[in-house]
This record gives sequence, structure tokens and C-alpha cells, in this order.
Amino acid sequence: MNTRNTKQRQAIFDAIEHHGGHLTADEVYKLVKRRFPRLSLGTVYRNLRVLVEQGSLRELDFGMAVTYFETVKDSHYHIICRVCGSITDAEMPIERRLQSVVAQARNLGGFRIEEHRLDFIGVCASCQSKPKKAGRGARPIKSR
Repeated sequence: MNTRNTKQRQAIFDAIEHHGGHLTADEVYKLVKRRFPRLSLGTVYRNLRVLVEQGSLRELDFGMAVTYFETVKDSHYHIICRVCGSITDAEMPIERRLQSVVAQARNLGGFRIEEHRLDFIGVCASCQSKPKKAGRGARPIKSR
């Protein structure tokens, strides 16, 4: 695997870091293309894969049609609006008792736990204040 840090790869990482994460590949592409007009969407996808494999980025799949990317940082929870799809980091301390649950789960049937997460799904304040439009339903958020 080619792991040299190219200018494009660094720009992709910087775009995600600068915007606080939770960006799709298309959103990253639009941001980085301003600096690199000849950039292709395929190049963005390849570099996102490399950055995830290197451990610099985390890929987030919330069961929607797209995946999101964020820089790897301390453990944290996410708050997801099922109406508009906005994703934010929950500004709250990590529940340390969950670590003991993870430790217990490691001893079940030889299953290797690679990561765990806790997401809060609901309706954001902005969507709560908007009048409901006919025919516009909430986005399905799949539980796994």
C-alpha cells in the first residue's frame, strides 16, 4: 500500500479536521476540489480508504445511504437527527461503566470486539421548530 502523504491526501485530512468531521466523500470532494481543480472523486475515495487504514480517519456508518468520515479522536457519542440527517458530537463525558460491558463482551464466544459506539437518534431543535410538510418523512436510521 502506498502510504506516502501526498498533498491531496493531506488536503483531504485537513478538510475533514477543519470542518469537525461528519463529512461524506462527496462533501470532502467539493471542499478539496477548490484547491485541486483536477481532483477526481475516485482519488478522494482512494485516499479516504488509505487514511482509514492508517488509523487517521474513522468511517462512520449510521445505516443511511452514505458513510461519514471524522478524524480519530477520543471516544465520544454522536447525536443524529432522523429528519435532516445532521450529525454532531455529543458534548458529554463518556460513561466509563460501558468499558466494563465491553470487557465482559470480549469474553463471549471468542468474539473480537474492534470498537463500540453509542449514538443518540432523535429530532434536532431546528427540525422540531419547522412545520411539518406533507409527504416529507423522517430519514430511516437503521439500528444494528
